[in-house]
Order: sequence, then structure tokens, then C-alpha cells
Amino acid sequence: MWTQTVIPTEPRITVDIPAAFMNQPVEVVLIPTRLADDQNMRQEQIHAFFAQFKADANLLRYQRDELYDR
Repeated sequence: MWTQTVIPTEPRITVDIPAAFMNQPVEVVLIPTRLADDQNMRQEQIHAFFAQFKADANLLRYQRDELYDR
């Protein structure tokens, strides 16, 4: 995993990635937030941000037979 913090000054951002990431799928996540300097407070802010995106896995259904057909 590799992280880089940037402060954008225009709508377009260009990021140089490590050579090991070349020709590999990568995921880019932008989190528009100011994080606290305190580590515990930072963790709470991050958990609060991602908590709004949690899905209810109880709504997902599958048939056991379909699981082994692939």
C-alpha cells in the first residue's frame, strides 16, 4: 500500500506512482477531509467517514449450487 497526501490547487491532480504499480490495477480513493493531528482523533474521523458507506450483507442471497458452478 502507498499513500500520498496532496493539497490540490486546481481541479486536476497528477500523481506519480511507484514503479511496482506499473501495469497493475490500482484503486484511487479521494477523501476530502481535514484530519486531526492526534492519532486517536484521526482514527475516529476515518471510521466516521467510512461508516456512511457500509452495506447490509443480510440483503445478499446466493444459492449454494451456484457457488460451485464457477
